[in-house]
Amino acid sequence: MKNLSTELKVGAFSLVILALLTYMTFKVGGFEWIEKKGYVLHAEFKNIGGLEDKTKVKVAGVDAGVIEKIELKNGRASLIIRVSEHVVLYSDASVSIKATGLLGDSYLEIKIGSQKPQLKDGDTIKNVVELVDMDDLVRNLSVVASNINSLTSSLNEAIGTPEGKGALKESVMNIKDITVRLKETIAVNDKKLRDVLDNINNLVAQLKDIVEKNKEPLTATVENIRDFSASLKTEGPDLVSNLSKSAKELKQMIEENRPAIKSATESIDTISKKIAQGEGTLGKLVKDDRLYESVNRAAEGVNKTISAVDRFKTFITFQGDYLTKPKDSKGQFYVTLQPTPEKYYIIGIIGDPVGNVKTTTTITNGVTVKEDKIEKKIEFTAQFARRFKDIAVRGGITENTFGIGGDYFFINDKAKLSADVWDFSNDEENAKNPHVRVGVDYFVFKNIFVSAGADNVLNKKWRGAYVGAGLKFEDEDFKYLFGTLPKIPTR
Repeated sequence: MKNLSTELKVGAFSLVILALLTYMTFKVGGFEWIEKKGYVLHAEFKNIGGLEDKTKVKVAGVDAGVIEKIELKNGRASLIIRVSEHVVLYSDASVSIKATGLLGDSYLEIKIGSQKPQLKDGDTIKNVVELVDMDDLVRNLSVVASNINSLTSSLNEAIGTPEGKGALKESVMNIKDITVRLKETIAVNDKKLRDVLDNINNLVAQLKDIVEKNKEPLTATVENIRDFSASLKTEGPDLVSNLSKSAKELKQMIEENRPAIKSATESIDTISKKIAQGEGTLGKLVKDDRLYESVNRAAEGVNKTISAVDRFKTFITFQGDYLTKPKDSKGQFYVTLQPTPEKYYIIGIIGDPVGNVKTTTTITNGVTVKEDKIEKKIEFTAQFARRFKDIAVRGGITENTFGIGGDYFFINDKAKLSADVWDFSNDEENAKNPHVRVGVDYFVFKNIFVSAGADNVLNKKWRGAYVGAGLKFEDEDFKYLFGTLPKIPTR
């Protein structure tokens, strides 16, 4: 550098400064030195506000391209947008005009979207959010202000007088009283309202289930009714004509046999008089007091039998539960024989989903694997129960083993809290303790109830919850069948 002349140094320094200024000029002006990168998209606006060429394009606030060119096509602003190649846009992408502040520069905001396919070079962004026109907004606000002014004038005319103010004050006080009373009513009946809503939801779910299960029979029934209506419409006049003809024939037959009917009536009257006077076998039976006493004793015996039958009640229960362990259903059928309100017998058949559990052990590559194979089993229950007011105790056979249980009835017998314990010998597979089941039954309707609780509480492997529903009804035919059985003498 020592050998360079001063002029040469000044010239070299000037060239470097000139190169830097040229680079900065092109950089600030947005001119590209090399081939442009990214891909081109199109968008059309009714009004672009203050957008210009080389305006920045942002995605989520980050620079993602520029507006290369703005053209006017068919009265709309057509934008040519160059998007950076690393930015991926989808077919439901949207574009809008934003500002960096109240008085800041405008820029183009793009939301990338999520619906495939991706936008490629030359595609058009169809979801365009137009810029709000301030002139239209001011005009709309002016109209709204005018309407508010008219409304205010009307209200002033209506309630501006002393009478109107008094009526408005009275209305407000009435609304306040209604609100206070409504709040008190809701607070008092909150639980009842929740219960009613829960019952309605359960009813809707049950009706939906019934309709879904019986969709085909209901459709067939409607079709049969429609066919019957059509046949009645076509054959109705003939049916009425036949009925009228039959009535005329019946009337004619009665007219023809009137003397015979009269003679038969007189004969019946004569026989009745003879019986009343004690003549003949029937007359003697009617007049004999011993026959009356025998019939009276027989009637008393029949009355006692009928009374016993009326007291004897039979209930049939169908119940289905879903067990969270082992994630299977459990079906139950019970017949309850109740000679008196305080004493009853329970006989049941249960389909136990874990009736049999077989454990198989396999060794693979030195690893021991145990697998449980669960099989359903039919089991039986036979219990004797005794009720003391709202509490009942039970004992006997529960699912093929000795068991005991208790029930607590509340809400006028609509709900029942039950607890059962059986399998004291731990016969169930993987059971180290007796089988304990605790749950609640609630009658949504007279014969329909829902059930929920905890099952096999003391055994960790099968411990879980259960939910279910069932039907319980009194079988009148079954009751009278028992009433017709011959009485076995005790003496």
